[in-house]
Amino acid sequence: MYHFADIQLRIVRAISRKKDHKKLLKNTRLIVLEHILPTTKEFLKILMEAGAEIFALIAKPYSIDNIVYNKLKKDGLNIIKIKSYQELEDSDICFKLLYDANEKSKKDRKPIAIIDVGGYFALPLLRFQEEIKKTKTDNYIKGIIEDTTFGHNRYKNLVEKNKITIPIGSVARSELKRIEARFVGRDAVQAMDKMLREYGISITGRNALVIGYGMIGKNVARTLRSYDLNVYVYDIEDRKLLRAFIDGFHIHKKVILLRHADIIFSATGTEAANLKDDGKPKFPHALTYEEIEDCKHGVILASVGSKDTEFDVVSIKQNAIKKPEKLNINDSNYSLTRYSLPNSKHVIVAQEGTAVNFILPSLPVEILDLVFSEILYNLLELLQDRLEPGVVNETELEPLNNISKAWLRLVNMEAQA
Repeated sequence: MYHFADIQLRIVRAISRKKDHKKLLKNTRLIVLEHILPTTKEFLKILMEAGAEIFALIAKPYSIDNIVYNKLKKDGLNIIKIKSYQELEDSDICFKLLYDANEKSKKDRKPIAIIDVGGYFALPLLRFQEEIKKTKTDNYIKGIIEDTTFGHNRYKNLVEKNKITIPIGSVARSELKRIEARFVGRDAVQAMDKMLREYGISITGRNALVIGYGMIGKNVARTLRSYDLNVYVYDIEDRKLLRAFIDGFHIHKKVILLRHADIIFSATGTEAANLKDDGKPKFPHALTYEEIEDCKHGVILASVGSKDTEFDVVSIKQNAIKKPEKLNINDSNYSLTRYSLPNSKHVIVAQEGTAVNFILPSLPVEILDLVFSEILYNLLELLQDRLEPGVVNETELEPLNNISKAWLRLVNMEAQA
């Protein structure tokens, strides 16, 4: 059964309205880093209706709906707009928010929780912990709830090195997140198909390479196959290559695949999965500049990553021998840029290396209801001291089943019988 109603995030709303949950949220100070989309606005509205204080909202770059942004500003939220991921990483914004929120909590003793999308508070949190220890200041940072695999990997690396001591809750690898990943994978391919159609080009019939066969990568590969492309897969982990082979995709050495691919989709989270002791990446890109030089002439690079680090776009720009050629037509919001490399090859970068799936509208609200419900559940567990400190806690099966059952009762009438 399809529901056409004004009420969004119905499971989230039901969870937030429970008496004991409202009591917890009413005494909570939140720092949120999120995509600025209609569903985020609804999620924040539900939290505020339950009494939670939104201390600050950081707008994640490249996924900002300006109408939503302006509405949130008008509603009086302390919303911080960042131009790029690099600015977010290099600035003191996250650290300052942790510090300022903690100073405020010294007066009213409110616990502080962070909702993160990409692990951006990982290194600022390390710095904050050191500052607290040095100044012997009370710490009101209760913990962090992370949404993405990229962020999950970041926190996991630091937790394993005993550098983060507070609880981390992660929804990144749950069954509900896998459902979302199906839509993200489809959106990435549909977005590129839509973009190429603007130029009178068909995406079908070419050779496509998918780098990274995780939750999103495997759905990109499946969708590409349904679009009648020849699909090849590369992953650094042999067990994932085995899975790709069993799923019917072509595999080979990376260097061979790069030389034959007409379009490359990358969804690895490489930077977060390989960190040095200082928290900085060992291997910051899934595809290095040297590998990009080895690609087929005219290859299209499309990122499906949480950040703009799947391809070494910075080095492409630095080494380009001509002024980049913008291929945009009809004043569209799409971005295809052709770069001329010193080896006489051209490479075309979609959306300047940021995630192409954000070209399309937000995922269906009823699907995001599942993920936001799990985020809220983990937040409530955190506030009740049920998440283990110094560990990346993943959601247990019982709450996942409860959320799923509630969702099915709303969407599938047969489940109510």
